[in-house]
Amino acid sequence: MIWVTRKIKETLRQDHGSRLKKCLFRLVPLLETLQNYTRFDFISDMIAGTTVGLTMLPQSIAYAALAGLTPQCGLNSAFVGVFVYLFFGTTREVFIGPSSLMAILTYEYTKDLTNDHVILLTFICGCVELAMSLLRLGFLVELISVPVSSGFTAATSIIIVVSQLKGLLGISYKASNFLDNFVQIAQRLPQAHYGDVLVGVTGCVSLLFLRKLKDFSSVNKKSKIVSKIFWFLSTGRNALIVLIFSSIAHYYKTTTNKVPFTLSKGANGGLPRLELPPFETHMNNRTIPLKEMVQDLGAGVFIIPIVSVLANISIAKAFANGGMVRATQEMFTLGICNIANSLFQAMPSCGAFTRSAVASASGIRTSVANLYSGAVVMLGLHFLSPYFQYIPRSTLSAVLICACIFLIETDLVPLLWKENKMNLFTFLITIALSLCFGVEIGLLIGVVCDACYLLYLWARPDMVLEFQDTVTNPYILVRPNMGFFFPAVNYVYSTVNKIAITKGQSRFPFVFDCVNFKRADYTAVKGLVLLSKDFQRRGQELYFINVSNSIVSFCATLKSPLKCFRDRTEMELTICGAKMDPINKTEVTVINEVANEKDNSDKDEFETLMLSKL
Repeated sequence: MIWVTRKIKETLRQDHGSRLKKCLFRLVPLLETLQNYTRFDFISDMIAGTTVGLTMLPQSIAYAALAGLTPQCGLNSAFVGVFVYLFFGTTREVFIGPSSLMAILTYEYTKDLTNDHVILLTFICGCVELAMSLLRLGFLVELISVPVSSGFTAATSIIIVVSQLKGLLGISYKASNFLDNFVQIAQRLPQAHYGDVLVGVTGCVSLLFLRKLKDFSSVNKKSKIVSKIFWFLSTGRNALIVLIFSSIAHYYKTTTNKVPFTLSKGANGGLPRLELPPFETHMNNRTIPLKEMVQDLGAGVFIIPIVSVLANISIAKAFANGGMVRATQEMFTLGICNIANSLFQAMPSCGAFTRSAVASASGIRTSVANLYSGAVVMLGLHFLSPYFQYIPRSTLSAVLICACIFLIETDLVPLLWKENKMNLFTFLITIALSLCFGVEIGLLIGVVCDACYLLYLWARPDMVLEFQDTVTNPYILVRPNMGFFFPAVNYVYSTVNKIAITKGQSRFPFVFDCVNFKRADYTAVKGLVLLSKDFQRRGQELYFINVSNSIVSFCATLKSPLKCFRDRTEMELTICGAKMDPINKTEVTVINEVANEKDNSDKDEFETLMLSKL
């Protein structure tokens, strides 16, 4: 590795200022990383990568089982993705591989289909993600708010936990939806296998205990060795528990040829072969063409890529430490990862918070750690595949349950209740609809609720109403707190007219502060022009201050100039009789006459309106 780094440095220094070098660095961030790679980075990355690799082995098997696939599918996606991300990834803590989110979504759309459908789904996901990056559609992910994404993640976690109860109890059934799981469990509860229950419950308790062990390590300051042992046991708890119960299963199998609990499916030995994804398959004694396969996958070809991009960018932002996240590059990398996954018969993949947290805690320095993580998974595939059949199914269920219960952000509920009840409603409705009608429906309705809320805010902007008293003339000032576009035109038009008539008695000058209006559409500008004409008919003055040049130009194009001023000071000087030049003599009406003196006794009528919001 050190020799490779030295050679890359020598090559790149020969053409230091070239544009090609900059483009190459942006496309392949690994090149820039290797320019300044040190021995300390090498050691830190090797430790972190190996630790994450040991974590990924049992997780990949568990996630493959959750998706209804063989362990081979999960393990294949665990080593292919990290090797691709090594070259193109931008966030060192991200490790591409199977995740609970991808597993449950894959199962949702392929539960009654063939493995060829899964591989094709992986390929299509990669193509969609690649297209999103080339078209720079990263902004679509920004339309999904934190309450919606948290609600979606919580619902998915609840679905996973409930679906794994059958493995924990040692029973088998096929549930049509989330609620059907409870019906099936209630009907088959008397058939629960005590061996599986014992192994599953013991596994859950052990995993939760080992998870807390890392907190105890920070208390013991006297012994660094004990502290490191506690941290290692806590970090590698999944692999440790799987190893212990697999050893017990192997002992029973070799001594008595009978295991008192249910075992998982075995995996084919060795590394997968490289081949193109299937563009047709055979199912129920007939050949299914590509078009029909895509139709069978349904909305999954869009939902899964969008969710995986959302998850990946969220993880990148969480570990960026305030730095900039290159969303387009992340989408590009994820697309390449999934296309490569499809060539090795793997399931769809993305980053996972658990792996990123382990990497961060392990002292990762650069994305080169992906190399060691992938190497560990490949070694596991090559040498440990014959032993995967000894992993108890209830142990994998325990691993999934203990990983998912901490993804449910229960602390978000009291926070949203206190700060923003609309966000709480969106969070809860996303969870409820995801559980009842499917995660794609919940996500879609959550986004729609957020969009409706945003439209409401734009259509009904809060307005600050103030009474201002100059030396000679009092006036009313209104300031909308948001931009001005067509949804708000009717509301602002009627509200301002109402205030001018009822509070201004149709005679006080009225000032419309456009400080928050950076842009406006045709409908909005037309509304301002009509508002100005209404004031003219009543003989009431209407002034506009802090107007952007685009709005002034728009009004001039409509041949309906408004009485505009640069700021409040210029407007007040004009009202009081000082002669000030307008913003543009050709685009605004020149105001230079002295307004009639008003009775200051009218001021009391407006004092209660000072700084109030409508």
